[in-house]
Amino acid sequence: MRVLDVLRMSWGQIVRRKVVTLLCMIGLSIGCAAMIIALSVGQSVQVYGEKTLNENYKMDEITVSPNEGIGSGGSNGQTSTFERGALTARKIDIIASLPHVVAVAPMLKLDMLEMATLDGKSSNVEVIGTELGSLSRFGYRFDKGGASGISGAAIVNYGATFGLVDAEVIRELNNKLMEDSFNDEFLQQYMALMSTQTELFQAQFNLKYQDMNDSAKATTSSPLRVTGVLKVPGGMSENNAMYDKKVYVSLETARMLAEQFQSSQAQAAAAGRLNSALVKVEDKKYVAQVQEQIQKLTLMTDSNLYQEQAMKEQLGMYQKAAMGIGIFVMLLASLSIIVAMIMSTHQRRKQIGVMKVLGANLWQIRQMFITEAAVLGVLGGIVGVFIAYGAIQGVNGLLQGQISMEASTPLQVVIETSTLPAGIAFAVLTGVLSGIYPAISASRTNALQVIKSA
Repeated sequence: MRVLDVLRMSWGQIVRRKVVTLLCMIGLSIGCAAMIIALSVGQSVQVYGEKTLNENYKMDEITVSPNEGIGSGGSNGQTSTFERGALTARKIDIIASLPHVVAVAPMLKLDMLEMATLDGKSSNVEVIGTELGSLSRFGYRFDKGGASGISGAAIVNYGATFGLVDAEVIRELNNKLMEDSFNDEFLQQYMALMSTQTELFQAQFNLKYQDMNDSAKATTSSPLRVTGVLKVPGGMSENNAMYDKKVYVSLETARMLAEQFQSSQAQAAAAGRLNSALVKVEDKKYVAQVQEQIQKLTLMTDSNLYQEQAMKEQLGMYQKAAMGIGIFVMLLASLSIIVAMIMSTHQRRKQIGVMKVLGANLWQIRQMFITEAAVLGVLGGIVGVFIAYGAIQGVNGLLQGQISMEASTPLQVVIETSTLPAGIAFAVLTGVLSGIYPAISASRTNALQVIKSA
């Protein structure tokens, strides 16, 4: 019996037995759709997770800090010019020359300081000394202005432009909140002040340092000028960015401020030491390699590779769960096929008996039933593809409603082309495996007994 004859006979039975065909295709199409959706959700969540990690955690960046546990002295009481545990300009140059390192931003972070404008408004900000020209290489984008080499130049981020209010006003409001912390009117006033944006581009301001040991002692810095305002970082919502207040100045200005305020960093700053550095690597796959090389300089490193590992473990659990659901649905589909095919075998006993009398062997009869099950698998898989596309639209609508409120970029489930053949192949495989038992049962039909009872 030729393959074309087997296909023709199988198709004829599929068309003729509409109820059996419908029952089988319902199970197979739902199972195929479930498998495609499971694979697509797993892939989309993985892509979304990696994108979110890259935006929020900067997977290709390394934070370098001094190794405080290692002294800087040399042997026999002599002073080491390399300063083993310290982060110095010399080590920054070495790090910048390492393979796969794209950029290095040395940083001298000062204490939280009060930024006061000329019109009497103030807010607490984090002051960071760095090479201002290196900010753009780390993904910082300017909304206004840019980096400047003039003395006293400063760059403020998006959050630093919010919450600048009169010190007396905010002091009175804080006192009221301390007396009645659950007063909605006071809370709304406070939130309104904190969400008020001030135009700082080209504005002049001073930094004030309050001595924690002596409340009456406060030091005011020499005037600084805003030459650039940064945009909201990618992957961060504007609401969250409002509370991240940073002011960037040059390393020379940071050392000058540390000396003026006699802060805890003053001595280290005067010696040219830094308290951190940010290293951008060519690709995240080189992060571990670069970290190992930096650690040889007796420095401490930190990256977000552990975040990626944790995400992979979590996604692995989600994918296994999704695949388990798809396989479970396919098992249900296979049961419906087995039942439907057994019913079909019982109804076609006379046909099978005639085929045996005419010379058909066991393999040919089994081949006919298995081919019929395979064709049903193909049809169910094709229908399942359309069901999957329709279901994905509903899934995306649900995810956008649930996730978009928490993330700047909502999760979008996309059916990859590679998942379609896998879903159809799984449906065909399910159909063939489900058709084996009915095929064996059909091939064991006693031809003489069937013909006699007809």
